[in-house]
Amino acid sequence: MGGYFSSPAGSHNLTNAEKLRENASKKQDIVVIPIDSSKQAEAAFQWYLKHVHRTENLVHLIHCVELHHSTPILAEHAFKRESWQEMIDQAHENGVTLVKKYQQSLADQGIKGCVDFRVGQPGPAVVDMANKLNATMIVMGTRGFGIVRRTVLGSVSEYVLHHTKIPVTVIPPETVKWFF
Repeated sequence: MGGYFSSPAGSHNLTNAEKLRENASKKQDIVVIPIDSSKQAEAAFQWYLKHVHRTENLVHLIHCVELHHSTPILAEHAFKRESWQEMIDQAHENGVTLVKKYQQSLADQGIKGCVDFRVGQPGPAVVDMANKLNATMIVMGTRGFGIVRRTVLGSVSEYVLHHTKIPVTVIPPETVKWFF
C-alpha cells in the first residue's frame, strides 16, 4: 500500500515502523495516532504530547486517505480518467505535505517515531497498523459528526473503538478549544 503514496523520504512505511518495534525495549510504549489535516487531529496529537508522552515512547502517526469513486448508473456521470488522476495527484500532494509537517514536528520535539501514509479505509488501517506494531495505545480525535451524518458516513473513532483490543483515547471536538 505504500509505493505511489509514500513520501519521497520513504521513512514512514510499515517496514520502518516494524523496525522501530523490533528495536523497542520493554519499557517503551508504542502509541498510534491517526492524523489528517483537521484541527481535531492536531488537538489529539497535542493532547497526547501534553498529557501522556514520555521520552521513551515510540509514536507512530498514520494518515489514511480514502479515495471515493462514483458508481453511476449512467455512464455520462462517471469520472473521466483525467479527473480521477487529478484527485489521486491532489490526495498525494496533500498527504505528502501533511506527512512532512508531522515528521518535522516529531523531529523538532525530539520524539522517536515515524509517519505513515496509506490509501484505503481509515478505520481498518488504524486497527491493522496498531495490531501489527503491537501498540499499547491509540490516541485519536473525532470530527464530532451528528448522528445522521455519522450513521451515513460512519465514524473512524467508533470503528476503531469496536474493532481493537488496544486502549483508545478519543479526544472530543471541544478539546480543540484548549489548543486553538
